[in-house]
Amino acid sequence: MKKIFSFSWFLFLTSILSLPADSYSQNVGVGTNAPHAKAILEIKSTDKGVLFPRLTTAQRNVIVNPPDGLHIFNTDERCLNYYDSTNQIWNCYCNGCQTIVITIASNLCTVDFNAMYASISPSKKYLINILAGVVISGCDPGDTALSFNNMPFNADITINNHGTIAGGGGKGGNGAINRGCMMLDVSAAPGQNGGFAISTRDGIPVTINNYGIVAGGGGGGGGSSGVNNTSSWGGGGGGGAGIVAGTGGAGGGLFVTGGPPFNICAGGISYQGQNGIAGLITTGGSGGAGAGGGFSGGNGGSRGQAGQNGAGFLAPGAVGGAAGKAIGGGTDNSILDISGGQTYGHVD
Repeated sequence: MKKIFSFSWFLFLTSILSLPADSYSQNVGVGTNAPHAKAILEIKSTDKGVLFPRLTTAQRNVIVNPPDGLHIFNTDERCLNYYDSTNQIWNCYCNGCQTIVITIASNLCTVDFNAMYASISPSKKYLINILAGVVISGCDPGDTALSFNNMPFNADITINNHGTIAGGGGKGGNGAINRGCMMLDVSAAPGQNGGFAISTRDGIPVTINNYGIVAGGGGGGGGSSGVNNTSSWGGGGGGGAGIVAGTGGAGGGLFVTGGPPFNICAGGISYQGQNGIAGLITTGGSGGAGAGGGFSGGNGGSRGQAGQNGAGFLAPGAVGGAAGKAIGGGTDNSILDISGGQTYGHVD
């Protein structure tokens, strides 16, 4: 009996395959003998449904090379999922698990992601595509380029970065100032911290597939002082590296005094030490030279590096600014450099 059934099934398939193409490529009806002309498949029923394969997220994720539009029912999310081959993600139809895709195609600075994007398209999951050639930077020295600090708790962020995300370089610190009259002296100033490339907070992990550049800004160099307060002065700190780089700090000097009757400080600062040099995109600027035996200012940091401390003798030099981080804040952040991608700075 089994052999007879198998032979009959073989004859049926042979007869189907021998038909002209237009005879078996028409629309098909299940539960109806008259499927709609525009539907390749029409299913009708008043007491049955269509049952998709039911998979957990883990089972779904091991499907090799899923085709665009493949559907499953995710038993963890309790929602239909479909594969988006353009963005290479599994997405879903429900608000609680839907991934919103954001494409950034133009240069921006100091971006608050929640204000600019998430508040308009709220979700718990975001995929951000930053296109090649796009630069996201700080608007000013020391600024963070891209911030997720104001996102709702438990938001999940994935970035496909083909451009550049770079925090601003920190400003260099000023050299010490001697008032030379009845006012107090001004100590050398510390360098400004480098800006983060990306800032986030607890509960908002950021994952980056990095084909481009993610760089914290360099810290500004610390200002310096002299060997004494009357005849030697320190230089200003160099600016830190960044797309928007830090400016150099002012050299130390002597505050010009006024004349009678009160002999109070007036007129302004007569600078003796040299100003620090502004940073560049990838490297920090040099600290300015001191005068009269004074110390040079600290050099600014390169991408993702701290600025050097200033120096001093009777009056101490100031500390350099901290390095800007590639991702600062929160936990469980990660960057995967792919195909020549480059990361500068610490990842929290």
